[in-house]
Amino acid sequence: MGKIFVIIYKLMHGFHKCMKLMCQVIMNFLYRFLFKKMEGVIEDPRQLLGCEYISIGKNTKIHEGVILTAWDGYEGQQFSPSIVIGENTNIGENCHITACDRIEIGNGVLTGRYVYISDNSHGNPAHGEELDIRPSQRPLYSKGPVFIGDNVWIGERVCVMAGVKIGDGAIIAANAVVTHDIPAGVLAGGVPAKVIKMLRDE
Repeated sequence: MGKIFVIIYKLMHGFHKCMKLMCQVIMNFLYRFLFKKMEGVIEDPRQLLGCEYISIGKNTKIHEGVILTAWDGYEGQQFSPSIVIGENTNIGENCHITACDRIEIGNGVLTGRYVYISDNSHGNPAHGEELDIRPSQRPLYSKGPVFIGDNVWIGERVCVMAGVKIGDGAIIAANAVVTHDIPAGVLAGGVPAKVIKMLRDE
């Protein structure tokens, strides 16, 4: 009797996987009409917003649970957002990428899970009077765009904040918070992230 239940379970599991794959194929076909450019694959995203401002390059895979948002308006503000993700890039599960200005992620980038990349925040820390306003109602503020170079490896649960540039080939250690530029070809980590080691001679 137990073997029958195992067989039924395997059949149902296989059927579920087939249905999920079929849904992904259909949705990724539709994404080609919604996105500014879509030449990659998105697996079961948690939230998509402003797809018309988002470009995804060839052979790029965005894993399930991702939040990908480009805000052209918020609480009466107007923006011209842009998110560009290059070719052969792999964005891990449950990452959150959000822009009201510009985020560029290069070719061959790899991220771990739960990575947060943002060019904005709720409110300007320099404006103390905003502390009397609920964070969700504060105006969006950007210190500047985010640029992530080619072949960058970003570890699990890293936060990349506004106005930051990460150079080609850099490795960002897990749990780091990147608040300043990171040069090419280095290992960086910590809160805030700092260069730990040069990985190649310039």
